[in-house]
Amino acid sequence: MNSVHGEAMTRPEWLAERIAEMGRSWGTETPRVAGTLWWCMVASALVEQLARAYVDGVPAPVPALDRLDCEVRPDGGVERVRVLPGTESADAAAPALRATLEAVIPAVAEVSGAGVASLWAVTADAIGNRALDAGDAAAGVRLAREVGGKLPAPRFVEVGARTFVRRISCCLVFEAPGCDMCTSCPKRPAEERLSMLRELAGGD
Repeated sequence: MNSVHGEAMTRPEWLAERIAEMGRSWGTETPRVAGTLWWCMVASALVEQLARAYVDGVPAPVPALDRLDCEVRPDGGVERVRVLPGTESADAAAPALRATLEAVIPAVAEVSGAGVASLWAVTADAIGNRALDAGDAAAGVRLAREVGGKLPAPRFVEVGARTFVRRISCCLVFEAPGCDMCTSCPKRPAEERLSMLRELAGGD
């Protein structure tokens, strides 16, 4: 895998190439779909370290663009985002994430045609999922609140003995050839989605 600095995610040519690669890997020529799928992966990788730090109650890394090291897969996706160490206060983590998102999301939207609000919603769901993975949904809400700006707060739903993100975003994967909607997709009818989540929760 190649590694690039965070600033690459604001460069239109670089973004267009990565999103096109993602589209080819999913069999779609629609930039809006490929761009949204690409951002779903990036957002998840970008917030993972912060969400875990918030859950663990330790100082969070400061994800300023010039401090990000991004591992890029052959399909254009970002496998991992590593925040390089620095000397800033941990209180700078959430404002730095907000500044990074405010720089990258409009660039992704411009290149792909995906809606800016939709990409912010994807980020909120990513924070929720990474916080759940780390063991504390409330930490994700706290992180999103501290980031502020256009970032919505992640929402959650209890189904059986499990907690799921009550998604506010759609990754558009169902628009790619041969793919279906995600189980938790907000575009599914509510009863159908709940029934599928119940089945998933019962599988533990």
